[in-house]
Amino acid sequence: MSTDPAPVRTLPAPPPKPAPTIHEAERASGASGAVLRGVEIDFTAAVVRRRAGEDVVVCGSDLDANRRLAYKIESGVGPASRPQTPHRRAGPLSLPHFHQVTRSPDGHTFYETENRKTRKKP
Repeated sequence: MSTDPAPVRTLPAPPPKPAPTIHEAERASGASGAVLRGVEIDFTAAVVRRRAGEDVVVCGSDLDANRRLAYKIESGVGPASRPQTPHRRAGPLSLPHFHQVTRSPDGHTFYETENRKTRKKP
């Protein structure tokens, strides 16, 4: 009989989640609150778009990474709000977001969650 301990099996580490992506965005017309995802853009283009009062959205499977990147984009415009939960009055498909504390310029930096996603712009 051997007195050696049984070998310990280690599970492989889960693969890292893909990095979030940034996209042009627009709010769908009507009462759904859906956010339509446009072409992918880089960080600089997202800040420029937000400074012009337009919307952007951060997409991905990692909620924390999405929220951090959305905050970083909005902070590139000026003082960003705290994270805003989806507004019930905006519609059932609305997304969490940031905007400027002063509300100027208009627009939002939306971000996806595990359960709330964008729709592809037609």
